[in-house]
Amino acid sequence: MKFKGTASMTAVFMSLILYYFFVDVPAKQKENTEKEQSEKTIPLEAGKVVEFSIIRNGDPVTLKRNISNNWDLTRPISALGDSREVEIFLSEIENLKKTRVVENNPQDLSIYGLSSPRYKINFKFKNNSEETLLLGNESPLGGNLYFQRQSHPSVMMTAASRSLFEKSVYHFRDKTLLKFSTGAIKKIQILRENNPLEFNKNGDIWEISGAMRAQGDSGAIMNFLQSIQFSKVKEFVNENLDSLDSYGLKPPKIKLVLNDENDETQTLSLGIAKGGRGYFARINDSSNIILVGTRLSETLSQKAVTFLDKTLLVFEEKDVVEFSLRSDKETIHVVRSKNDDWNIHSPIKTDADLSTINSLLFDLKEAKVTEFIQTSMDAQKVFGLNIPHKSFHLKMEDGKIWALQFGNQTSDGQQIFANRTGESTVFSISKEVINKLFRSLYELRNKKILRFESNMVHKILIQTPKELFELNKKGEEWNLEKPKKIKTKHIGHDLIWTLKGLEFNSIISSPLTANLSGLDNPLFTISLWNNHQEKVAALKVGKPSVKEQEYIVETKNQQYRVKKKFLDSIPLSPDSFKP
Repeated sequence: MKFKGTASMTAVFMSLILYYFFVDVPAKQKENTEKEQSEKTIPLEAGKVVEFSIIRNGDPVTLKRNISNNWDLTRPISALGDSREVEIFLSEIENLKKTRVVENNPQDLSIYGLSSPRYKINFKFKNNSEETLLLGNESPLGGNLYFQRQSHPSVMMTAASRSLFEKSVYHFRDKTLLKFSTGAIKKIQILRENNPLEFNKNGDIWEISGAMRAQGDSGAIMNFLQSIQFSKVKEFVNENLDSLDSYGLKPPKIKLVLNDENDETQTLSLGIAKGGRGYFARINDSSNIILVGTRLSETLSQKAVTFLDKTLLVFEEKDVVEFSLRSDKETIHVVRSKNDDWNIHSPIKTDADLSTINSLLFDLKEAKVTEFIQTSMDAQKVFGLNIPHKSFHLKMEDGKIWALQFGNQTSDGQQIFANRTGESTVFSISKEVINKLFRSLYELRNKKILRFESNMVHKILIQTPKELFELNKKGEEWNLEKPKKIKTKHIGHDLIWTLKGLEFNSIISSPLTANLSGLDNPLFTISLWNNHQEKVAALKVGKPSVKEQEYIVETKNQQYRVKKKFLDSIPLSPDSFKP
């Protein structure tokens, strides 16, 4: 019985829910829609309008929706419409609400400006119905407008001004200069009397050709195309062209030619100026003469240097096989070996520091030109490029060589004039960037003193004037065996890490005598041994220099100066080995 009662209550509850969603909600929505429609100046849905005319003093401006759902001007001229402006206008009309009904059956419409209304807007809809909105005077206090629908006698008022409806042919006409997608453009020509330009896209790279050849700045060229794309017609001057001469378009002063990936061509020609307001222009071979803004002329008159790629050198680090740095002091030549190590070949033969080389190549790849100065090398001496102060050569795996020449400083001393081999362009680079690139021999060379493999070391001996410390490795653990047994845990690993990373501060080219270096009575000697009792590496540490904070050390009969901080962590007493 209880179950039957519960089921009955559930059925009633579900019925109420269904009634609410399928009866009450739709009824409420219908009521709201009807109320909303009744408040509108005209029950209009913008999406259902197929044609409308704004009639002012008998002269209509008519627009018609085309098959692509865009808008075309049909009167007083045939032209493409500005679909965005049309949709905004229709949306504003659709959302206009009447503030009140002024008079239901007016006897005299002239007092409202509706006997001969200044504006009429006729709408045609998809269902072939029509409606006309008559617009009268603004109210005496302003801010409101009298209106009437031709199908209804009532005079109403809406919170709008007449300016909302004062739309010219120009307002609704498509003012786009050239229609294109920036990503589809493959070739750009700017034809002009002085310094014509041509850009060709090869993959993702833009190349500048013509009077100069160089790589283009993709960002600058995209900005150029977008500037053209978003430029608008300022004025439609002449719809029926009779002669190009009077507009300075035969020949044009500047002509832009765009070719896309489908080999379609568009042109824009600029003629003479019109009283400081802009320039006469012509799109493709149209019979219309238009006026464009002065900014467009400035865009098309930009110098070649504006479009040059500011990346100093384009390369992949993995493709570099050698490079050289030449300065007034020295020339350093560095070569990559077959196993991808780097070696210095001159001024001395030695290993290079891999991390420094990688850092240098990274800095070179990230380096940017500060400013392009000129596109010719007519004044090499002025820039100091006839006899460069510095040069940087980079050889690639395919044999290609990149070269940079660096000349004089700018007057403020912050920039250096430079140019690239194979190019005539002079540019400037910040002194800071150049200082990053021109590393010294000391910075480039491998400064590690001891060379060994960590896993080869199984015994470490540290001999001080007083005693000998012996550490032995068992498995992965190190323990002190002499002068007494101590489980040292990490000290063996730490010692190997310290010695493997030990770098010299300078090389002592002429060895000091034993008493001057302190190597006749060393502070300590440390040696590393493998499990076959063969010596892997050894280091003798002599006299410390308090002033320079350095030790003099020796290995394989070569003396070095090493910063104290690198060796001060070496344990030299039994207590130093305790965990």
